[in-house]
Amino acid sequence: MIEKLVMSAIVRVHPRHSQSSVLLWLLPLQAAGAFTVLAIISRGQTLRAWLLGALTWVIALPLLVSMEAGLVAMMLFEPVRGLLRRAQYLLIDYNSQDPIHLLTPIITLLAFALLLKSQRFGIFRASPLAGWVSVLGLMYLVQIFNPLQGGLAVGLAGAMFTLVPLLWFYFGQSLKDEFITTVLRLIVVVGVVTSIYGVYQLLFGYPAFEQYWIDHTEFYDSIAVGRVERALATFSSAEEWGRYTELGAIVAFGFAAGAKRLQMRAVWISVGIALSGFVLLSGQRAAVFGLIIGFVALVLLGARSLPNAMARVALLLAPVLLLAIFLKAPAQEEMWGNDETQTVSTVLSHTQRGVLKPAEEESLQVRLTNWTHMLTQVIPYRPLGAGIGASWLSQARFNQDVDFPPVDSSILSHAITCGIPGILLFVWILSRATWFSFRSARRARADDRNAITKRIIAAMMCALVLNAMFGLTFTLYSVAPLAWLLIGWISTEQLRHRREGERETMVI
Repeated sequence: MIEKLVMSAIVRVHPRHSQSSVLLWLLPLQAAGAFTVLAIISRGQTLRAWLLGALTWVIALPLLVSMEAGLVAMMLFEPVRGLLRRAQYLLIDYNSQDPIHLLTPIITLLAFALLLKSQRFGIFRASPLAGWVSVLGLMYLVQIFNPLQGGLAVGLAGAMFTLVPLLWFYFGQSLKDEFITTVLRLIVVVGVVTSIYGVYQLLFGYPAFEQYWIDHTEFYDSIAVGRVERALATFSSAEEWGRYTELGAIVAFGFAAGAKRLQMRAVWISVGIALSGFVLLSGQRAAVFGLIIGFVALVLLGARSLPNAMARVALLLAPVLLLAIFLKAPAQEEMWGNDETQTVSTVLSHTQRGVLKPAEEESLQVRLTNWTHMLTQVIPYRPLGAGIGASWLSQARFNQDVDFPPVDSSILSHAITCGIPGILLFVWILSRATWFSFRSARRARADDRNAITKRIIAAMMCALVLNAMFGLTFTLYSVAPLAWLLIGWISTEQLRHRREGERETMVI
């Protein structure tokens, strides 16, 4: 009798327990659904906050699968951050403070915490460049609190442009070779897809919500070329679009050089030519020169001997000389005389003139004047730096009393933000990473399955060095993390080579 009572009690309790569990699972979903309806009805800031929160969750969720999945999610988000940022003005009025810029830093810090938990503090000295990069990161961290930049808000904003991308170096140290190849292919695909939208902007103009942002933003005067506006594609600036497609074109030409089948080589060459065309349409002369230098490095690294390399140089110089002789740069008055409908021709003329006559460009003269002012009037009086946000966009946003002119150089900016030690350390890291990448590409054996990847990355480093001199490449949202990721992989590859050399020595 007692057993029957116990069993009946269990039977009665079990369904109640199941119903309670179901309710516990349904309550959060019901709350989320109710808040979604409320956000849609409220529109404005409430809806934006809900959408950004959901987007953060979607990007962070792949970290539960693997570190690589999380990195891919961020690499897919960064190139479209600019478009999503402009799309928010379908819901709200213009505001210079955009919380969308916090998404990637939050997820990057979360990914870095997971990496630090699994690999401990050894990551800060795990490869030949890790120690130097860690010191540079410590400089960035200390300079957040430099009072010369105007306040802590300026320093924190500057850290989002510099310190957060630098953390990708440590991700690069721990990645497998296969994933780096996947990253390179992803750059090509994303570059093509996003650039199609840039062509649409040139041909048909900006949608209303993007034009609204352009009309109200006070930090992007260089968008105008004569009477037309540059295309941004899905990026935050034309410079970012140009740099991204520049790297994509180098990657495409590199894979074409390594393709064994004629059909695949033709496909890669076609994609490389298309991406090169997008670089021209971005109107970024520094990106064009970076593409040229990267392509030249790619060709020379494929030479098997010095005579072969010299022959390749001669073949490359021949068309350049012909273009310089027979192709005439358009007059500046001709370019500025075009009306608003001649967008493609105006941008191409702007690019053509900047490439054929770079020394005569007014923007270069202004840049040289600003650099002279910094080298003679600012840096000597602040040799230890003025703060990590002193020369970035954060200075203009949070410190209206700033008297620094635009620098447009990642290298020179380090002298302003971190002082003379900062610029020396940054240049040392760049030069060593480039040298390591060249050595890795040159000593790759014919049977090395990563030989073409090493060759591509060495060519990309050449372009990145030039872009660091003439542009803010190491602060661009979608490009700076990739640059540090590649440097981290290069450092680990150098460590791998050293260990192989030590093992061979021990065997001998």
